Amino acid sequence: MLVDSGSPLFHLALNPPLALDRPSDDSSQQPSNAFIGVTPKPSGESPADTKFHWGPAIRESLLFTGIMQAFNLGTEAGTRDALNGHWFENYTDSLSELRGWSDSDKFMAPYVGHTIQGDIHGFTERQNDPKYRKVQFGDGREYYISLLRSLAYSAVWHTQWKIGPVSEASIGNVMLHASPGFITLTDTPTLGIIAMLGEDAADRYLIMGLENRTANRPLILLARSFLNPGRGFANILAFRMPWHRETRMGVMGENYRIRQELIADYKLTGEKPFQYWPPPKTNETHTYPKAAPIELSAFPEYESFLGGGSCIGGGGSGAARVNSQLQVITEVSGCLIMHMPASNQSGDELYYGGGLRWTPRASHFFSPFLQVKFGGKKVTHETDDLALRKKLLDEWNDGDGTLPHYPKRSDWSVEVANNGPALGVGGGFDVVLARPFAWRVLDLEYTHAWMGDVLMIQPQNALRVSTGAVLRIGTW
Repeated sequence: MLVDSGSPLFHLALNPPLALDRPSDDSSQQPSNAFIGVTPKPSGESPADTKFHWGPAIRESLLFTGIMQAFNLGTEAGTRDALNGHWFENYTDSLSELRGWSDSDKFMAPYVGHTIQGDIHGFTERQNDPKYRKVQFGDGREYYISLLRSLAYSAVWHTQWKIGPVSEASIGNVMLHASPGFITLTDTPTLGIIAMLGEDAADRYLIMGLENRTANRPLILLARSFLNPGRGFANILAFRMPWHRETRMGVMGENYRIRQELIADYKLTGEKPFQYWPPPKTNETHTYPKAAPIELSAFPEYESFLGGGSCIGGGGSGAARVNSQLQVITEVSGCLIMHMPASNQSGDELYYGGGLRWTPRASHFFSPFLQVKFGGKKVTHETDDLALRKKLLDEWNDGDGTLPHYPKRSDWSVEVANNGPALGVGGGFDVVLARPFAWRVLDLEYTHAWMGDVLMIQPQNALRVSTGAVLRIGTW
């Protein structure tokens, strides 16, 4: 049907509001006419409404943590068994084992499961951040500022999940039973933000496009839920329907009737009921520095021990600018030592340290740098008795066998470790892709560690090469 030109519905469709009054509520039977037309963010909110809602955010994240812990306890006999014994001693022992890169999980857990975990934490932050709650893909600076806030929130909560007081280390003592790498500390928040980007793009281009063509409720509910799984689960944590949207009208009740009318009008007039409206331009001008005040980097690495052997892994670094040419830097990285002489042997390296970086052309498109770092290096060699491991697991039999407790790695493996101070000197260059992003095309570094051999591993002198993405904060 064609809406009468004097009706409020006609004016709302052709002149969408610049602010949305309230989130859609599919449990309500009241029409949400204010949601016709899509806007990038709310305006006119009181100053109190711009403060982050810490209470609900923490409760939702604790609920998510509880769900994950309940799943582990319900499906993993080893996690249940690890509740036995002295809690604090086992927790600190588990923390002390954290090292290297791999955590022994296959592809799905670190690269899919933990990506979704970071995605959920990111949307939990956004839905409790009134200032950025309604940002959309395409909103420019406001959108990327929102992603940064989600990245920081996700990093904190995943660190808690990995090594915090209510973590896999404290409930389950994971690092005492499995490979103790910190791959997920790096990839959960970073890949989670990439997943948020993908979901936001899908919501704007795919889901909104679908809603402009049909009012079919099951189809819209499925599209909103399954094309945005992280957002949907974050909605559930806030006790909302998974298909809830801050920026568009609901699907149930009177909203469904309005949708039917709008789709009928669209077929007659060509006027889309749901559109993306860019943020209104303001006369305010901001001057941002070209040299980033803060840089965060994630990178893969390859390290060659000059005494023989190599190591592959990754890590993360941060840098704060002291002046136009000097940065203070910090780094944590780890790698898995390759080409061990036997399949039951493994080795890994953990590096932690900081230093200074000289960047004489930090404000240019092409930015070379030199740096010096000082910190520590821990190298571990482990030999597993795989036959003994199988025998112990069979004897334990998920708690139903003769062995009283879930066997630890120390029961079937022998570990030799060495830890010593390390000095690194190197350099490379960045290419600035856009104000928020750069690519560290090359980072070549020589390191010397004051430590002895770790069995056949000779880590004293090494040459490392890495490349990675750089997030430039404060330049936009």
